[in-house]
Amino acid sequence: MPDHAESRRPIACAADNRPSAATGGRGGATFSRRLVVAGLLAAAVAGCKILPIASEDEAAQQRFNGVDYVNKLWDTDVIPVVRDKAFPIETVLAAIEGGLDKAGSEFGHRPAEEGSPWSFVVKGTAVIKEKNTTSRAGTVLIDVTTPKGAVPVTIQIGPVIKGNSLRDAMPFINFQNFTNQLEFAEVGRAFNGRVVSELKAAVDALAPGQTVAYSGTFSLNSATDKILLTPVLIGPAGGGA
Repeated sequence: MPDHAESRRPIACAADNRPSAATGGRGGATFSRRLVVAGLLAAAVAGCKILPIASEDEAAQQRFNGVDYVNKLWDTDVIPVVRDKAFPIETVLAAIEGGLDKAGSEFGHRPAEEGSPWSFVVKGTAVIKEKNTTSRAGTVLIDVTTPKGAVPVTIQIGPVIKGNSLRDAMPFINFQNFTNQLEFAEVGRAFNGRVVSELKAAVDALAPGQTVAYSGTFSLNSATDKILLTPVLIGPAGGGA
């Protein structure tokens, strides 16, 4: 008869090679648990999609659009301030000669904490002395008469506009209204871009010797700073600015 002893022998498997509790299997049990945990983690990771972690500022930037913000305000809020609430530039410059903080508290706006620049909304009429377009930061130069004499004023005509005086001069805009510095800076760039697009035809027609009417904004850190004005409205005197 065939010997069935071979068929009755136990079948060996990898699990049977583990040390038993009776033979010091404590370390083997720990090893097995580690294998199980590692397997579960591998399965979990395989089913997950790894996403980049965006910073808080980056997430805010993705939600905020400075151009849209400015476009919504331009006709309903910005233009009325510049057209109807601008102070004569002669009055403002004369006040600044008597002290910047005093002039700022009466005629200006400061969108951030104390110590930040004062910004002013002004209007005036002047003869263009010079037009400079060799640089992308184009300008026209005028003089404004004050009790202490003529004050040179540079009017920016772009396409590069420096500073953020238009943003900072608006009484309805304060730094605290924004999530972070990135949003605040984006609004400044959007304001300057809107100025360039709005005034391109008008500034192209400006020429030395021409008398122009203008309304715009400038910012000062000190009373001795040069006046760099960002126009919002500009054109031939008598033609509406």
